[in-house]
Amino acid sequence: MARQFLHAKPKIVDNVVHLQRTHNVLLLYEHCRMTSKDLKSFLTEFELTQSDFARLVGVTLRAVALWLAEERTVPMTVDAYVRLFRLLPASLRQIELNRLKQKGTNMRDGMFGITFQGEHGRGMGVLIFDSGRVYGTDEAAVRYDGDYVFDEVTGLVDVKVKVTYPPNVRAVQGISNPYEWSIHVETKFDPRKNSGNLKLTTSLGKPLNAQYVFLRSLPEAA
Repeated sequence: MARQFLHAKPKIVDNVVHLQRTHNVLLLYEHCRMTSKDLKSFLTEFELTQSDFARLVGVTLRAVALWLAEERTVPMTVDAYVRLFRLLPASLRQIELNRLKQKGTNMRDGMFGITFQGEHGRGMGVLIFDSGRVYGTDEAAVRYDGDYVFDEVTGLVDVKVKVTYPPNVRAVQGISNPYEWSIHVETKFDPRKNSGNLKLTTSLGKPLNAQYVFLRSLPEAA
């Protein structure tokens, strides 16, 4: 009896080893971003066209084409959707695929002009919305870099941008530094409208009023 106990492999040890291996696999998977090849494999596996996938994740067809051509990095939100989709039971995956006929995207990528006002001045710049990314600049050489997510239910774009100021450039909030510095700005707006008002929240705690105008669409992918 004692010999059997000594030579028995406790089940808890198996569980710990399994969890450790699973943890290691998840960590490795987490750091392996989706590639164009991975996305092509996913489309083939589930017999999806580029148009189908664009509707599933709520982006433009151009965005998917750029990901597949390796001209743009697949966003982490899309990567997460694909991983979750693969983990779903077959019945739930089919329900999601059946909704394709009802899905579409009203997101409009393109170039937008923006004007903004603060307590200590006003400014204007240009932002480009391109396949989940936002980037641009303004008249003071301030840089804008961030991303966006389009909500098909509300029809609004949730935008998060890092705003980087050059040394000695004063922000419209009245702040200036002798070195490069940055703040984070968030807003939401309807990309289907050609113009409108924005309420900008900033990491400085001081909201800003702004206006946007649609300038032009982006060229089609080659």
